[in-house]
Amino acid sequence: MTEAIEAIKQKRQEWEEKVLKPALHRFNLTESPTEFYTPADIEDFDFLTRVGFPGQYPFTAATYPTSPYIPAPRRGLPSASGLVRAATYSGYGTAEDTRNYYKEMQKRGQRRGPNLAFDLPTQCGYDSDNPLVRGEVGKTGVAVDTLRDFEMIYEPFQGDLELDKIASNFTINAPCNIIISMFFALAEKREVPLSKLRATPQNDILKEFIARGTYIFPPRPSMRMFRDSLVFFTRYCPNVNITSIGGYHIRGAGATREQDLAYSMAILIAYLQEGVNAGLDVDSFAPRFTVNAFGGSMDFFKEIAFQRAARRMWAKILKEK
Repeated sequence: MTEAIEAIKQKRQEWEEKVLKPALHRFNLTESPTEFYTPADIEDFDFLTRVGFPGQYPFTAATYPTSPYIPAPRRGLPSASGLVRAATYSGYGTAEDTRNYYKEMQKRGQRRGPNLAFDLPTQCGYDSDNPLVRGEVGKTGVAVDTLRDFEMIYEPFQGDLELDKIASNFTINAPCNIIISMFFALAEKREVPLSKLRATPQNDILKEFIARGTYIFPPRPSMRMFRDSLVFFTRYCPNVNITSIGGYHIRGAGATREQDLAYSMAILIAYLQEGVNAGLDVDSFAPRFTVNAFGGSMDFFKEIAFQRAARRMWAKILKEK
């Protein structure tokens, strides 16, 4: 191997002198705008420490030992009826409109739980009859004002699609505790134990202060609400994820790729600290921190590097910090 590396180094010197240097001179360049790498550049690279194998620390290669990009019917949470997943992000108009949409989708073969989009008034804590939100009701998602609205949305999800047989997603942040409480109240009415519910609320309020702006309370009270949900889910709802970090919102608000990663990790650390400060063992809740569309642009290879770096950083934070 050493002989091969030395041969590459020698050939590179010849290439730089005979091929690269004339090309730079031709285009009046002082240095190459791109870089070319060879095995000689990673001669001292520690593969096991920096990369490792899929599904093992530091998780650079992959989170799981098998690829997550397998056919959709094979993906999801295990249940008595197979693998459970939430449906496509959806919701509009009134609760009745969204209920009818899900009924129609089920007629067409959809067998998944709802992935609810809420309108901006709901996201910001306004009732639909408030004059301040006139014209915004039902526009970017469904309007939910009362438990009755929530019950109506879930009317199509009964029988073999009962709450404990599907996964539900709620893209909601500031009023997350209210929406998830409606979900729990509905489960109690249907005599479904909270321990059997599968759901993921976005519940990422710090991202709202940084990127989207749909916050209601100042940061400290908002974090107290996050902590309350974290503690409740950890104690009573083992299959309900605690948060889904929205890093791509931060990117969409103007952050660079590096800033996106930095802000997301800072947010994750803040949420972890809330759980630890509440007296919980980090291993009891950290596995249910999820990330929503982490890194998303057409720079394919840069995004791959972004996600690999993010996995390694997250693993090291949990292990060392």
